[in-house]
Amino acid sequence: MRPYAITVRQVSKRFIVQRNRPSSIRDTVHQVVTGQWHRRETLWALRKINFTVRHGQVLGIIGHNGAGKSTLLRLLCGLGVPTSGSIVSDGQVGGILELGGGFHPDLTGRQNIETAAILNGVVEGLPECERNIVQFAEMEDYIDQPVRTYSNGMYLRLAFAAAVEFNPSVLVMDEVLAVGDERFQKKCMDRIARFRNEGKTLIVTSHDAEQIKALCDEVLVLDEGRVMIQSDPHSALATYHDLMRQRTERRAGQMSVASRSSLLRVTQGNREGTQECSISAVRVYDDKGQLTESVETGSPLAVEVDLHRGDHILDMACTVGIFNESHAKCWEVAIPSLITLDGALQSKHTLRLDLTSLPLVPGRYFLNLGIYPLDWSYLYDRHWQMYPLHITGARTSGPGVYAQGMLFLDVRVGVKGPALLDVSSDSVPRDAMGA
Repeated sequence: MRPYAITVRQVSKRFIVQRNRPSSIRDTVHQVVTGQWHRRETLWALRKINFTVRHGQVLGIIGHNGAGKSTLLRLLCGLGVPTSGSIVSDGQVGGILELGGGFHPDLTGRQNIETAAILNGVVEGLPECERNIVQFAEMEDYIDQPVRTYSNGMYLRLAFAAAVEFNPSVLVMDEVLAVGDERFQKKCMDRIARFRNEGKTLIVTSHDAEQIKALCDEVLVLDEGRVMIQSDPHSALATYHDLMRQRTERRAGQMSVASRSSLLRVTQGNREGTQECSISAVRVYDDKGQLTESVETGSPLAVEVDLHRGDHILDMACTVGIFNESHAKCWEVAIPSLITLDGALQSKHTLRLDLTSLPLVPGRYFLNLGIYPLDWSYLYDRHWQMYPLHITGARTSGPGVYAQGMLFLDVRVGVKGPALLDVSSDSVPRDAMGA
């Protein structure tokens, strides 16, 4: 029986953090004279981590920023050693981690590929290997330029292409599955599927819950450097969201009532969050610019969300989505940083989303919204099933055709003939006639 692809036993990782560290000789002299010497603090990024990964398995690792995901992935790739415990791998481990973690910025893309090939033991067939990487990354025009001149997308395309071409037994990927445009993402996902079909092992992190559910066999949830659960994606994501709710409740409990006050009245659905930032109003407009709760399927739709930013908060993340009555996500947009949309945020501002078409099957839906800190670790304010949205129109695309599911697509159904069996004596086999 083959051993596990990865075995992690009692792994802990400690960092020493220095507070108030002097930045000059003058600062050093001042601290010595005043007795305000810098402090050394111990930070445990990982605490007694235990898990295994089978050959051919796709394991997802999720958790809020600071939970220990990146530290764990670096250790799995051999970039550092645990403070205690052990990591055993059966085969070569390759990784695509944070920007700047793999290539030398002053070398060209081609020189970085050659260096990486040597480090991965690829000497014979290097020209072909190099050609495959450049073609997959679509970097023919830039491969002889220094990597420091590359955009983030160019860097990640090249890093992904190199990692899969060197064909490790285990591939570790940290938040880089959204590489390039939609066409290139499809190309990467097809390559990952082929990687899996070859019996290789994949370990990924992502903040995209749908991607985790679609890609992973099992999911590991980290919180404050500890493993909370390793289970199927549905159970793991439920645990992750429960941890977020608990952090939100703890933080809200530490705040004064005045700082969490809100004028918005909840008449249906539910609302949760610390209210440090809040959603004060939500409006839906039809294609004529009129306020509405009902639109015809396939029609345009606009959503405006009034947001209030707390004085001590400079930026926030946001989600806006449409869900059906069974809580299934029909569509959602995630905005990791509102500042990137329009610069510095005012204390009160309005977010507007324009949908050119909403082709949903007629029925009752809900507009669900949330605002979060940039690390998505808890909720500032989330409104769940507070805003009903009625999609109207006929549920049929033609005579005898009844639409089901979520999307309403215009379809024409017919029967192409003639394809009926001629049952005359001349056309039926003699055996079939009992002869």
